[in-house]
Amino acid sequence: MNDLQSKLGGGLNKIQDSLQQGKQKLQTVQEISQQKKIIQEASSKRALLLIQAGEEVYRKVRNGDIQNEELKERFNLLIELDQRIYGAQQMITSLNQANSDSMSCTGCGSAVTANDKFCGSCGTQVVIPSSEELDTKVCRTCDQSVPANTQFCNCCGTKF
Repeated sequence: MNDLQSKLGGGLNKIQDSLQQGKQKLQTVQEISQQKKIIQEASSKRALLLIQAGEEVYRKVRNGDIQNEELKERFNLLIELDQRIYGAQQMITSLNQANSDSMSCTGCGSAVTANDKFCGSCGTQVVIPSSEELDTKVCRTCDQSVPANTQFCNCCGTKF
C-alpha cells in the first residue's frame, strides 16, 4: 500500500509540475502578446507622425518656406503625382457633367435643369454656370492653370 501511495503521489507531483509549467508558458505568451500590441500601436503612431511631418515639410518646400535643393528634387515626383491626381479628378468631374442632363441646386443639392429658374425643393434661384473662360493664372509649383481669384492652387495646394 505504501508503494501505491508513493506512485500516486509521484504521479500527482508530475501532473502538478506540468500544470505549473503550462501556466508559466501561458503567462509568457500573454506577456509577449501584450508587448507585440505595444509595438504595433507605437509603430502605427510613429508612422502617422512621420507622414504628418513629411506632409508639413512638403508644404513648406512647395511654398518656399524651406530652401533645400535636395528636398526640392525629391518632391518633384510628388508634384508630378499631384498633377496626375488633379488631372484624374478633373476628368471625373468632366465625365460626370457630360453624363448628367441635370445640375445640382447650389442651395440644397437637389436636381435642377437648365430650364428651371428656381429650385423646386428649396426655392433658391438656379444659377447656370457660364461657359466663357475665367481669368486664370499659372501655379509656380505645378504649372496648372487655376482661376485668378483663388488663393491656393487646386492641384498642389500652393498658396498664391
